[in-house]
Amino acid sequence: MSKGKLRQIKKRIDSTRSTMQITRAMEMVARAKIKKIERTLQYVRMTEKGLRRALTIAAREISELPYEYGEGEVLVVVTSDMGLCGSFNSEILKHSDRILEKEDVRSIVTVGTKAEVHYRHNDKVKEVFSKFYDEPDIEAAGVIADRLFDLMKRENASGLKFVYSRFKSSLAQTADTMRVFPVDLSDSDSDVYDFEPEIEILFEELVTSWVINSVLLAMHETKVGELHARQNAMRNATENAEKMIERLTLGKNKLRQATITQEIIEVVNGAEALRGE
Repeated sequence: MSKGKLRQIKKRIDSTRSTMQITRAMEMVARAKIKKIERTLQYVRMTEKGLRRALTIAAREISELPYEYGEGEVLVVVTSDMGLCGSFNSEILKHSDRILEKEDVRSIVTVGTKAEVHYRHNDKVKEVFSKFYDEPDIEAAGVIADRLFDLMKRENASGLKFVYSRFKSSLAQTADTMRVFPVDLSDSDSDVYDFEPEIEILFEELVTSWVINSVLLAMHETKVGELHARQNAMRNATENAEKMIERLTLGKNKLRQATITQEIIEVVNGAEALRGE
């Protein structure tokens, strides 16, 4: 019986050790990707500030702003494609669910497999994007932006919002909302500018760049948060596996010692029985 238990414990130790190797490898992969995407995120954030200021300045010369007279909103929900990152995706989806309950959302666009699965039975879903942004790039953002423009025209929407994970620190990723339309034009710049080419053409190009960069921003923020969440989750899993191996090894050693002790007792008792004969 004891030998059977020893074999079971050894199997559990081997299995846990194999799992620990996987979680440690996943933690290292996440860590390796973080620096590159964090660096790109800083550029995208700076671009967002520059585009917002340019739109504010150009909007003074425009008689009618885009999507000013539509109705309802298009909601873009950005999650990761993969799991194994704790409650990261569930927090984003809870946030988007609350918005759907309270606001006049006419259409949903999902970016990421987790959002796709969560809303697969929702009739408001009009566009689905997944399994193509392991490293967010401008080509993917351009494709999504084109579809968003088309969708807003079809739905006659007045608002465009993103629900995503805003990255704060390695231990803090917060589900947040980013309003893309209507654009917040509260810049206090009072200087006078000359525009080339014509203001209408320039403004249209700025709006296109604004949406593309907004897609990039939401994807990069979410990706960085996902990687940090996965790194933390895999580190915790590795530490738990190490503790489990320690407990199992201790139990195995105690059982082995008890088995040896029992065998010694049996040998001694057998020898005494033979002498008694």
